[in-house]
Amino acid sequence: MNLKKSFGKNLQKYRKYRGLTQERLAELIGVDVTSISSIETGKYFPSADNLSKLVEVLQIQYSDLFEFDSDLSNEEIIEDIITMLSSFKTDKKRLCAVRNFVKSII
Repeated sequence: MNLKKSFGKNLQKYRKYRGLTQERLAELIGVDVTSISSIETGKYFPSADNLSKLVEVLQIQYSDLFEFDSDLSNEEIIEDIITMLSSFKTDKKRLCAVRNFVKSII
């Protein structure tokens, strides 16, 4: 199982726990419902801004979305993170947002 899929499952779990449909969650954070669906199925990861909105709307901590019940090794998790970060090579703004997020949780 990869990180995006695990994250998506956690998002779905907390959305349902709050009694929200994908449509209502999308409305509350200001995105299209297909964005929520794509995140929950592991196709995409939310932007830093939308991640902040998700945490606020769902009334959870960032760490709640990143606690995975999987058998991934630390090495596999690190490899997956590096793969995701490599897609930001030319996007300094997104790289800085990720760096700031990581600094905020360590």
